Amino acid sequence: MISRFLLLSFMLITGQLSLSAAFPEKPIKVILPTNAGGETDGLVRLLQRGIAEKKLLSEKMVIVNLPGAGGTLGTRKIKQAKPDGYTIGLWHSGIVTSKAMGIVDFDHNDFELICMSGYTELLLGVTEKSQFQTIEGLLDVARAKPRSVKVSTNIGLPVHLIPLLFAEEAGVEFRFIQTGGGAPRLTSLLGGHSDMTMLSTMAFINFRESGLKPLVTFSGERDPLFPNVPTAKEIGVDVELVEIRVWLAPKGTPEPVLNILRNAIETVMKDPKISGEMKKLGVVPQFGGEEVAQPMLDVLLEKVTPLVGKARNMGR
Repeated sequence: MISRFLLLSFMLITGQLSLSAAFPEKPIKVILPTNAGGETDGLVRLLQRGIAEKKLLSEKMVIVNLPGAGGTLGTRKIKQAKPDGYTIGLWHSGIVTSKAMGIVDFDHNDFELICMSGYTELLLGVTEKSQFQTIEGLLDVARAKPRSVKVSTNIGLPVHLIPLLFAEEAGVEFRFIQTGGGAPRLTSLLGGHSDMTMLSTMAFINFRESGLKPLVTFSGERDPLFPNVPTAKEIGVDVELVEIRVWLAPKGTPEPVLNILRNAIETVMKDPKISGEMKKLGVVPQFGGEEVAQPMLDVLLEKVTPLVGKARNMGR
């Protein structure tokens, strides 16, 4: 009897007993560090509905939009939550770049990575009336006249550091202008206040009638939706990055709980209807566990960290 009691106590302490068997016993709060609407918000709500319809979890997911400070308010809230699986979140590669920029003192290594639920391809583009009709022509001007090409951005996020990395690898220097999220960057570009910005595939499609024109993509292959747009590697610039959508949990969340969440997300993503809707949002529906998400974020951190000094001097 004593031995059985000791074994039970040990299993409870180590988490080997299936205390996750009843998980979840109450609603799961999903923090989204951005405003309602938009691509990432649409993705999390799509997956939430699919999980509920398929009854993949015994309790519902409740989405809480918590925007501010480039997503750092929401991610900090996730980090500080009790590690029991009842507060999780979905974010993107900004979880890495905010730490690299010194905006926050934490990155992806300070969370449990539940999984990756797809990624977004990113492109640099201009307006159709721009003097720059090819990326090669734009780079020629940037080499001849450093800081003459103005890029609207959101400091500390991938839309800032990836173009900066591109400029570094291409041997040019852009002038970065702080404008904010996707809508302000688009307004800046269309209003002629900047020459170029980085947006997702879907943004270029949705606002094509406004006169947007992509010049280069950072994915490994040409985007099927823009077959005439070269990759950075095609023009001799060694940058290949995508913006993943990663599910986060507080550090110390039990592995059995993480696996329940992973299985629910992976299962719903296998539904052709769900994956089709993800594509309409501009998200490539590729699932990946921690073993996939971790190295992708590690690579991004390794690439952007050396650029921090230049990034902080943006606009000077």
